[in-house]
Amino acid sequence: MRVIALLAAAIFAFAAPEVASAGMLAQAKQYAGMHEVKNNGRLRKMLGINPARTPWCGHFMGLVARKSGRTPPKDFTFARSWLRFGSPVRVAYAKPGDVVVIRNGRGYHVGILSQLTKSAAKLIGGNQSGRVQESQFSRGRIVAIRR
Repeated sequence: MRVIALLAAAIFAFAAPEVASAGMLAQAKQYAGMHEVKNNGRLRKMLGINPARTPWCGHFMGLVARKSGRTPPKDFTFARSWLRFGSPVRVAYAKPGDVVVIRNGRGYHVGILSQLTKSAAKLIGGNQSGRVQESQFSRGRIVAIRR
């Protein structure tokens, strides 16, 4: 029965990427507020790493993708690897649930789009001020949007 459910989720994800992306947003919101220190034990179990010592936005996205029936990129642990996830989307066509990779200093950060305005992208993701939360980032920092 589990195999059938997994196959159905995979077919659904490929057949309707917009619906699958919305599923990722809903999945991510279930973890909102979890903190890398206060919820360390639970996050360690879910992510397979110590989030208090390891950058974990990519790990969190891998968890959310798998729980939503999607396949994360090969090396999902790095935010930059999400540049190869799904299909590219132009900023003008971005929708809540899309995966957004942004510039973060000299590196990258990845999260799920919850809202896009003329000047900012609101993302929910892991390792945002040490927790799973929605944070606002300048649109100018967007490197890629994937669905």
